[in-house]
Amino acid sequence: MQLLRKLSIALFSIVFLLPAAQAAPTAAPHMQLLDRIVAVVNNGVITQRQLQQRTAQIMAELQAQGTPLPPRAALECQVLNSMILNRIQLGIAKSNDINVSNKTVNDALAQLAANNGLTVAEMRARITAEGHDWNQFVRQLRQHLIIQKLQQQPVDQNIRVTNREVKDFLAQYANQMDPGQQYHLAQILVPIPDAASPKDIERAHKEAQKLREEALHGASFAKLAVAHSAGQHALEGGNLGWLTAQQLPPYFVRAINVMKPGDVSEPIRSPSGFHIIKLLGIRGGQQIQVTQTHVREILIKPSPTLTSTQAIAKLKRLRREIEQGASFATLAKANSQDPASAARGGDLGWISPGQVSPQFQKIMDGLPIGKISQPFRTSKGWAIIEVLGRRTQNATEEALKARAKQILFQRKQQEALDIWLRRIRSQAYVHILLKQCAPSA
Repeated sequence: MQLLRKLSIALFSIVFLLPAAQAAPTAAPHMQLLDRIVAVVNNGVITQRQLQQRTAQIMAELQAQGTPLPPRAALECQVLNSMILNRIQLGIAKSNDINVSNKTVNDALAQLAANNGLTVAEMRARITAEGHDWNQFVRQLRQHLIIQKLQQQPVDQNIRVTNREVKDFLAQYANQMDPGQQYHLAQILVPIPDAASPKDIERAHKEAQKLREEALHGASFAKLAVAHSAGQHALEGGNLGWLTAQQLPPYFVRAINVMKPGDVSEPIRSPSGFHIIKLLGIRGGQQIQVTQTHVREILIKPSPTLTSTQAIAKLKRLRREIEQGASFATLAKANSQDPASAARGGDLGWISPGQVSPQFQKIMDGLPIGKISQPFRTSKGWAIIEVLGRRTQNATEEALKARAKQILFQRKQQEALDIWLRRIRSQAYVHILLKQCAPSA
């Protein structure tokens, strides 16, 4: 598989393939004849040329994954809808001055390259050699990061998981947490509009039943998903990947409990619409084991008298002192602004997956034992950490609670994101001029 295809797939789950740049809000009349407008989105437009370029790119991705292609018109409509949604989000980000720094983009490039065993220079050379535009790839990555940042404000910040919810969750899945069985699923989502009438619901249910019948009679499920699903993974053939029962909505769990690999479910009703799921495979069943990491940190909090730049510089100085032989514990006691850990020389104890933020977890997991991280941002400020050790053991009650909390957060996050995306789509001005994609009256 070409490198750019692999990297694009890595970004697919959040934003599919993002438009390379905002289209200009107006164009000269003679240009519109050559490159006609297919959709107006707020103050901008999407042109036929942009849609064709994006559709060709998606077709290459699907073919690389072995997914049968739906009819061109159906695929164009799916791609156009994803472009519209991304355009709306980028517009909201711009109006709210949401952007990402060059350093953030460069860090993301470095991570993508490292994940593929390359340096950034090697990755750039590979992508260019494959005939692709490096600057366009970087623009796509920047837009991906901007949309991630935008979604965190209205979605992640409003999600709360209570102790009662964790307790109820553990009670519900008491017999399923240890086995760790995973299910490989794909889905087709037939949406229901907000404030749907009984007629709307009946129409969506009939459409879901029709698609299920096609799948049962031999039609490719992935092809149907690409052409018809309103789910966020539509352009990946509806593939949701490998998930445990605990990661799935309860209405999915009830369905897969009576399914075997290859089965296609009856339409499943949810607040978003009707879901048809296909069970692609089952694996696992062993007792859950977790890797715990022993970590210590030095935390510096920016303030009116200390900028982020100064906090980073201070942490870099402390890191150099430690590498030259100074005691991490002594410097943590004298400098760390986390009162709880500073008194213990920065010691955070043994940390299980899910007990810290995803960013902290990522830095911690990638750090060899005995090494000190570069300064990175946490929810409390800027920090450097040192990994003192790792151990693997069966999931403890504490670890199960942390995992349950993480799963519940992810569930709520997905539901909240779906609702938010539907809301901003309904509030935006969208006029689709491509006849086969225009909403029916």
